[in-house]
Amino acid sequence: MARLVANPTPGTVIGAYRIDGVIGAGSMGDVFRAVDVGLNRRVAIKLLSEKHKDSNELRARFTREGRAVAAISHPNVVQVFATGTYQDRPYIAMELLEGTDLASAVDAQGPLPPLDAARAILDAARGLDAAARAGLIHRDVKPSNLVLLVDGKVKVTDFGLAKPVDPGSEPALTALGVVVGTPDYIAPEQARGETIDERVDIYALGGTLYFLLCGVPPFRTGVPAEDKYLKVVARHLKNPPPDARDRNPAADPELADLARGLMAKKPAERPDYPTLIARLEAVVARLSGGGVRPATIPPTTDGSAGRLARPPFVGGDAPHGFADDAAATRTRDPEPGLSVLAPRRGLPGWLWLVTAAAVLTFAAGLVVHLTRGAPAGVAPPGAGGEPVTAIDAGPLPVDAPPPPPPPVPPAGMVLVTRADGAPWFFVDARPVTAAEYAAVFTNLKPPSKAAADKPVVNAPYSFARAYAQKVDKRLLTAEEWEAAVITPGVIASPAQFEWVAPAVGKEAPVRAPGRAAMRPQTGQKDVTLRLGRDLPPP
Repeated sequence: MARLVANPTPGTVIGAYRIDGVIGAGSMGDVFRAVDVGLNRRVAIKLLSEKHKDSNELRARFTREGRAVAAISHPNVVQVFATGTYQDRPYIAMELLEGTDLASAVDAQGPLPPLDAARAILDAARGLDAAARAGLIHRDVKPSNLVLLVDGKVKVTDFGLAKPVDPGSEPALTALGVVVGTPDYIAPEQARGETIDERVDIYALGGTLYFLLCGVPPFRTGVPAEDKYLKVVARHLKNPPPDARDRNPAADPELADLARGLMAKKPAERPDYPTLIARLEAVVARLSGGGVRPATIPPTTDGSAGRLARPPFVGGDAPHGFADDAAATRTRDPEPGLSVLAPRRGLPGWLWLVTAAAVLTFAAGLVVHLTRGAPAGVAPPGAGGEPVTAIDAGPLPVDAPPPPPPPVPPAGMVLVTRADGAPWFFVDARPVTAAEYAAVFTNLKPPSKAAADKPVVNAPYSFARAYAQKVDKRLLTAEEWEAAVITPGVIASPAQFEWVAPAVGKEAPVRAPGRAAMRPQTGQKDVTLRLGRDLPPP
C-alpha cells in the first residue's frame, strides 16, 4: 500500500508561494492559504488530494481546471495566477476570496431579498458568459460555487468539472452517457448524459435563482425519503419548473418567472446569456429605483433575436454591495446604436420651477430690504446711474459641513451600523481561531495544525469573557449579534453557536443565525466566540 504524503504545513514553500494555513478540503483537493513571496499577495493554493494523485483522469481534470480558468479574465470569475506540481501532485494558485458562498449566506439568513438575488445572479451570469465566450461550460453551477465577497460582488468558482464547448484534441474525461454535476441543479440533457453546451449552466442558474428566492433547491420536498438522488433527478427530467411564489409569496414575480424560464426542459427555450443579462439589468434597475433606463436589444447581423452585443467594461468593475445601486450604473463604452444602462441625467421639471420661484422670491425680498428707510424722493441705490453704496448685510450663509467619514474598522473587524445608517460598533469578521485563543491562554494544550485556523470551540463562557478582556474587546449582546450577522463581510456558520453577553445564572445565551438558545457555561463543542469593540470617542 502506497504511503500517503502529508499535506504541506505552514512555512512550506510551493513554487513562488509560502503556505500559511489550511482553508478546507473538497472532494478533489485540499485548499491552503498562502502568500506570493515575491509579490506579497495573499493567494489560495488548491492541491490535488494525495489519494487521487494516481488517477490519470482526476489529474487531467484538475490540471485542465487551472488552464481553463486562467484563460478567463473577468471580474466575476475567480482569477488563477499559476499552476504547478508539489510532490507529484498538481496545484493551482488562485485568488483568495474573502467572503462566503451563496449557499451558506442563505442558510444563515434565509431567502435573499429580490434585489440581492437579482444582483447575485446577474454577476454570476456575467462570469459564466465570459467562460462560455472562452469556450468553457462549468457543468456544476450551484449556490456553493458562487462566492459573495465582502464588497458585495459575486464570483464564480470551482471549475473542476468545466468542459470545453469544442474539445478539439482535448482528451475526453467523461464518456457519453456519464453524468456529472449536482442533482439539485442538473439540466435534463445533462442528467441523460447527452451532448451539452453552455445552456446547462443557464438551467443551473435558474435553479440557483429559485434557491436564493425560496431558501431550498427547486425540486426538493423536504421529506428525506422523497429527496434521494434519483428521485430529485427524475423531477428535473419530468416535472415542470416550480414557481418560487408557491413556496415564498414574497418572491418578486418577474424573478420567479425568469427562474422558470431558465429551467425550461428544452435548451432552445432558455434565454441565452446576453438576453438573460439584459433582463437582469432591467430587474435590478426596477428594484433599486435608481432611475435607470432599460437596455435595448438590437437585432443581430445573423438574424437572431434577443442578443445584446455588450461593450467592454471601462475602468474595471466598481464594487457593489447589496445596499447600493452601483451594479446598475457601471460605466460602459457604448457602441453605435446600442443603449446601455445609464443613470437618468438632469432634474425633473417641477423641481426647476420650484427652484426658480424661490430665487425670485429671495431677489424681491432683498430689494425690499435694501430700499427700506430710504429718504423720500431719493432714488434707490444704483438708480439713475448714481454710485452704489455697499451695505454690510452680515456674514454670508455657510453651507453645512459634510458629515464625518465613517470610522475605519481595525484589522479583521467590520463596521456595523444601525437601521438609520449611523455607525454602531465594530465586530470580528470571523470567530476567534483556535490559534488566537491558545496564544492568550498559553497554559492550555495548543491546537493541532489542522485546527489552528478553525474557530475555537468548547470554550467556557468565563474563558470567553476573559479572552475578550485580554484582547481589549467584548462579547456582543443578542441585539448586536442580530445586526452583525446580516452585515456584509461578517462570516457566520448556521451550524455553530456563539457566546453573547450577559450570562444568566448558570446558563449563558448563545446565538446562531436565526436561532437562539440557553446553554450551560461549560462543555459546548458547537459554541465558539466572536468579539466586538466600541467605536472610538468622537
